[in-house]
Amino acid sequence: MTRLANHISYALAVVAALSLGLMMLHVTADVIGKHFFNSPIPGTTEVVASYYMVAVVFLPLAWVEVREGSIVVELLYGLFPLAAKKVLLAVATTLSAFFYGGLAWLSWAPALHAWKIGEVVEGAWRVVIWPTKFLLPLGLALACLVMTIRLIDIFRGSYQPIETSQAEE
Repeated sequence: MTRLANHISYALAVVAALSLGLMMLHVTADVIGKHFFNSPIPGTTEVVASYYMVAVVFLPLAWVEVREGSIVVELLYGLFPLAAKKVLLAVATTLSAFFYGGLAWLSWAPALHAWKIGEVVEGAWRVVIWPTKFLLPLGLALACLVMTIRLIDIFRGSYQPIETSQAEE
């Protein structure tokens, strides 16, 4: 299960990276079109905000957790004995799993509603945006799964946190 979650997380991070690259190309083409040809690409703002940005933010969440790349503040953590560190790690992982799971659950109903009504954004162009509404619960649920697997590994005693120096590489 861990390997599958890691592979899916990596694949979604690749999709997010590709989305970032496409967003840069799209915006650059729009700026060039606007300033040199007086003809911007219609719907750029809507596509960037509704597709690219959502993919870049929510799809790599699980990969960030797999790589232990979240922001961590360890003011007092290093002062605690090993047993207390394990308890704190389990508490933090549990809270993260609940946070991701809760947000995934809360974002599911709006995604279904957007799909049912065929949600679009009216601007320079009519842009269908309901498919992107499912990227939120997808990214958040996978991050929840990664944290749940980590919690199981913590309780089994098989989880070894990545050292800070290793995580930065």
